[in-house]
Amino acid sequence: MDFATHKFFKKARKRKGFNQEEMAFEMGVPQSTVSRWETGKLHPRADQLVKWCQKTDAQDMLIAVTCNIDLSMVADIFSNLMQSGIMGAIYTLGGIL
Repeated sequence: MDFATHKFFKKARKRKGFNQEEMAFEMGVPQSTVSRWETGKLHPRADQLVKWCQKTDAQDMLIAVTCNIDLSMVADIFSNLMQSGIMGAIYTLGGIL
């Protein structure tokens, strides 16, 4: 797993409207752990990553990590899906796999 992904933890949390304390409560970890995940000083286990994505509705991040593709590619796929319908997204996905 590419842990440049730590940069997206804070973005996903803020997008959902959680502060670090609220996210820590949701995750069942201390606030310091959330901070360390967001700065890349600590890497979450796979189950913690999945839970983070579920709690923050960050399916884009989960897809990127699972498929080992750049998060920006997932954003492009979602954008194509919204703009062009499913065929545009399938075409984009086919080009990167």
